Amino acid sequence: MLLPNTNWFWYTHEDELRLDLGDTLTFVVPFALKNLVNLPTQKQLFSLEDTEHYVALAESLDNNGIPLTEGQLVQILLNATAALKFHKPVCMKSWLYKAQNTSGAHFQLAMLEASFDDNAELGQVVVLEQDDSCATCMLISDDFMVSDIKALAKFEIIKVMNDRLIPFLADIPEYKRA
Repeated sequence: MLLPNTNWFWYTHEDELRLDLGDTLTFVVPFALKNLVNLPTQKQLFSLEDTEHYVALAESLDNNGIPLTEGQLVQILLNATAALKFHKPVCMKSWLYKAQNTSGAHFQLAMLEASFDDNAELGQVVVLEQDDSCATCMLISDDFMVSDIKALAKFEIIKVMNDRLIPFLADIPEYKRA
């Protein structure tokens, strides 16, 4: 897995937030600049706090057992780190999702169920921040229809009440006893 190092730095270029990963690699953050705050005006090092967020989420996703390629995992980690550092707070939109009897997140992963249809699909999210009443999440499903006319794009930031989160439990392999 790609691990942070002291050569990484954030910068803006051509109306995009980017992260220079060294060795001619550049990661373009998918968030529109209008949704971001505290943008770097010069090169801004990938901080210790950024590294802590990146590594903690990597460990959490690894413990969950979710089947991700290394590229998918790194993309989620970099987007989540960028969201925590630069994304503006978003308004809660819990009415778009069904309340659940059993709610929460398992190793920072959860599902949301759209409320517009009884046969609505589920969207998979990473919980970025959570307090006693609500959670800020990042969609990691490809697309998620939340109403007849509205779809959320992958990596979109969502804020919901905690009772909307369905814990995501990946298939855990059974181990044979010796």
